[in-house]
Amino acid sequence: MNTATTTPRWLFPEPDSALCKELTSTLGISPITAQVLLNRGITDPEAARKFLNPQLNDLARPELLPNMDAALDRVAHAARNREKVVVYGDYDVDGASATALLVRFFDLAGIDVEYYVPHRTREGYGLNVDAIDRLAERGADLIVTVDCGVGDVEEVARAHESGMAVIVTDHHEPGDEIAPAEAVVNPKLTGSMYPFRELAGVGVAFKLAWALAERFAPGGRMSDEFRAFLLRSLALVGLGTIADVVPLIDENRVLAVYGLKMLEQTTDPGLRALIETARIRGGRLNARDVAFGLAPRLNAAGRMAAPRLATELLITDDSVRARKIAAALEGHNRARRKLQKETADQARQMFLEQDRPESARVIVLQREGWPAGVIGIVASRLVEEFGRPTALVAVEGKTGRGSARSVHGFHLFNAMGGFRDRLISFGGHEAAAGFEIAAADVPELREYLEEVAASHAPETFTPALEIDAEVRLADISERLISELERLAPHGAANHRPVFAVQDVQVAGKPRLIGMKGQHVSFYVSDGENSFRTVAFGMGERLYDSIMSGKRELSLAFSPRIDTWSGSGDVELHIKDARFPE
Repeated sequence: MNTATTTPRWLFPEPDSALCKELTSTLGISPITAQVLLNRGITDPEAARKFLNPQLNDLARPELLPNMDAALDRVAHAARNREKVVVYGDYDVDGASATALLVRFFDLAGIDVEYYVPHRTREGYGLNVDAIDRLAERGADLIVTVDCGVGDVEEVARAHESGMAVIVTDHHEPGDEIAPAEAVVNPKLTGSMYPFRELAGVGVAFKLAWALAERFAPGGRMSDEFRAFLLRSLALVGLGTIADVVPLIDENRVLAVYGLKMLEQTTDPGLRALIETARIRGGRLNARDVAFGLAPRLNAAGRMAAPRLATELLITDDSVRARKIAAALEGHNRARRKLQKETADQARQMFLEQDRPESARVIVLQREGWPAGVIGIVASRLVEEFGRPTALVAVEGKTGRGSARSVHGFHLFNAMGGFRDRLISFGGHEAAAGFEIAAADVPELREYLEEVAASHAPETFTPALEIDAEVRLADISERLISELERLAPHGAANHRPVFAVQDVQVAGKPRLIGMKGQHVSFYVSDGENSFRTVAFGMGERLYDSIMSGKRELSLAFSPRIDTWSGSGDVELHIKDARFPE
């Protein structure tokens, strides 16, 4: 069986007519939009108002984060005593954004600061002893981590032995042991009273900068300079938050909304060069521009063994240097895409050639020579295609670096935590994890994860498409689309609304589009209403079916306004299609 052809289950919500009516009447929105809000877990009119109209005042106070006071005290000590501070980051967009934000803030505050970004392949994720030793030799007094460090017990102890203090700011799930730092600022710590635990690493770094700006304020009033900095830095916060695929709800929604606004108007040389290189036009940016335009280029630095480039781009004030870095990142990104395709083709073939791949609940693969920098992206692609938690291991000699991605309902960090004693290193959260493992132990990891998966409902590992509501073609209009746009930006926990319409007819002849005819467009009608549809990547399957005489079908789709051709017409972007048996 070729499991790649498995069609997704359509998951329909259980409508609550009373709550839907309350939101509709209280907020003056359509029942369809009200149902979408209910599907996102927003049942209270006041919560719905905040969701539709996010405000910076909705952000929680930074001092609510655990150990924030201790972090502020230690940074204030460093400022008074003119100590050297090193911001220790990560090589992904979240880490680079957070590093740039704090380096810029410390520089503005007159603190002697530099930064360190580990090499993905040579050093791996998080603090490492060799880096700690080098920082000690360079005279560092205080290390402030961003997007890493919560479980780096031995490394923090080594820093202390070398006479350095450590503040950890992180957002990853803490393990059994917490790094013995002067302060660990992480909303996910046990006993944390912070009201939202899903901040990205850059969100935590922003909260630290915010709290420090108030601590350094004479007379308790934040200076205009600090206030302006925090507003500008929301561009970095939005960038890292969207790129890290954290849930775009609650505080993350506020940070993403205002982050996109600040990205649109930024004069920062690095961000402007990045936007221009990604060929993003039209002024307005959305979450997709970040996720598929800006983030891959920044991530390419770490994936292709040039980790400092991304952070340098986000820090530099030199527009000439910024354009050179952006051009270099573009080249790295092109090379990354080539490696990614080769790796994905190999991994897909390896899985399908396994004995009975259709019975596998998880995908765990290893291969000598896989580039460690792209296996995380490839794992995500396999999750999308096959609906299984996926772990890929790039083997070099007797050890391998692994990246894992999960499906909804399978808590990856908890699942892999039971195998922690067999892992050389490990970190992550519910949906993603990184680890180092002896190559000989990979088969046992596969068996272990299969056993864990066996305790979950079988449908957990079947591709699924969440439908927000069943509608009629008559319900679709420019007004509805405009109203639905208030739910943007879309991402994890707030996907673009998907609707289903049953038993419509194909009108006219379908047309293959795209350079290779990989997409298809056709009109659908219910007899009174008709819309053009576009199905990306479904050209061969749908075109052949329709041309063979199958004219009736049901669609799962997202309604859009056609901005590509400039017509401004409503069109339906197909997510899946079903023909009657």
